Amino acid sequence: MKLQVAIRKACKETCGQNRNKNTTKRKEKGKTVPCWTNGLTIMWKKTNVLRRKYHRTTSNEALRESRKNQYEKAKAEYQAAVIKEKTRSWKEYCTTTSPINQWNEVYKLASNKTRRLTTITTLQKPDGIHTESIEGTLKFIMDQLNPDDNSQDDTYYHKKLASLQNNRYTCRMIEHLREKR
Repeated sequence: MKLQVAIRKACKETCGQNRNKNTTKRKEKGKTVPCWTNGLTIMWKKTNVLRRKYHRTTSNEALRESRKNQYEKAKAEYQAAVIKEKTRSWKEYCTTTSPINQWNEVYKLASNKTRRLTTITTLQKPDGIHTESIEGTLKFIMDQLNPDDNSQDDTYYHKKLASLQNNRYTCRMIEHLREKR
């Protein structure tokens, strides 16, 4: 029971989930593009500024032509930068993907089924002390799930069951030794 409480508490703290939706303020995030960078955002904004300037200039033909050239140059640079970043991102993705089934991640991304792995780093022991490492946390969990087997604490039923198991093991060993002769 204490283990369940500890696991639930650790999950709530690491995942930040709360059943009462009114008390939690969640940010709505759109899908992110892995190849998008801050540099591309800046270039995109500058290109849009130049496009708007070009479209708003109607009276002076020389100025309009100059702004058209600036806009087209910025647009070409922006498009080249996007292609370059997409290629770089794809190459990076391909080198980090598992060679066993490289399409696994693609399907997960396409169906929006990717999850961030959460790691439980510390748990509070019954004495109030927190575990200090992953190894300590795992050892604590395993100790809680697999308590020591003490034959003195066994009931009559468990003692009889262990005795039968030992007899079967002994019989198998004797048969195995006879077969080897």
